Amino acid sequence: MSARLERQKVLQRKPAPLVDFVLEEHTLTRPLGGPTALKEQLSHMLEVGQRRNVGIQVMPHNRKVHAGLNGPMILAETAERDRLAYVEGPGGGYFVDQQPNLGDLFAQYGILRAQALSPEESTKLIERVADAL
Repeated sequence: MSARLERQKVLQRKPAPLVDFVLEEHTLTRPLGGPTALKEQLSHMLEVGQRRNVGIQVMPHNRKVHAGLNGPMILAETAERDRLAYVEGPGGGYFVDQQPNLGDLFAQYGILRAQALSPEESTKLIERVADAL
């Protein structure tokens, strides 16, 4: 728990990093820890999502296929514009730092964001789910 809270400080450092998340809709409705815990998590998500450096989008249930079905990935770009990716798969995770694979992952993420709900639509969905709890 303390490590998770420590990681959240990254969002508050100066200069603030730009971070974007695309979440599957089912992550908003899975009641791990019970409905009270889920409502608190959703409220926290909405609070964090209001920051100018944070973007949150939701991939809706009704999307039959999308660019993120191969599994989670983390994409990073340094202040010097160096890029790196970490991809998780069934056999474990691995880093990608070479082209063309790295460019392909960044392009895939762009497609994923285009397929997800807009940030505004995502916020409204998260609010509806939280209000229903």
